[in-house]
Amino acid sequence: MVKLPKEMQSKEKSKPKRPQPTVKRDGQQIGSRQMRRKMAQQGIDMEEVDATRVIIEGVEKTLIIEQPEVFLMKQAGQEIYQVIGQGEEVPPDSIKIASEEAYEEIETTGESEIKTKITENDIILVATQANVDKKEAEAVLNEFNGDIAKAILFLKNKS
Repeated sequence: MVKLPKEMQSKEKSKPKRPQPTVKRDGQQIGSRQMRRKMAQQGIDMEEVDATRVIIEGVEKTLIIEQPEVFLMKQAGQEIYQVIGQGEEVPPDSIKIASEEAYEEIETTGESEIKTKITENDIILVATQANVDKKEAEAVLNEFNGDIAKAILFLKNKS
């Protein structure tokens, strides 16, 4: 048997080490590079959805999640939503969505009562464009419910 030189004897095996699994650290994002690569290989597209509130309505209870993290995953033509956050259970009839409240408010006020606010800048703009005084411009703006373009056209065609 041939004896190896000393520098070769003290070396450990030249076999490369296997990569060790990485330990997830606190605060590590869900979209790590390794995860994105694996998802891309499987044909999954993932994006974050900017949401302020998620409401899940059930027959017996409603779940509201304020300030959630929402991720949209698209795969094979289907959309999968992942919601992360603290949920609060409420009775199903106790919540109203903001758009419903606004719709009810519009219904109760009626179309005839809705008036736009006419600012001083609007009056000056109409007066300078149509070459009339401010009082006449304001009167025409009130007549056309604050529609600047209609007021200017009316005053220009009037002359």
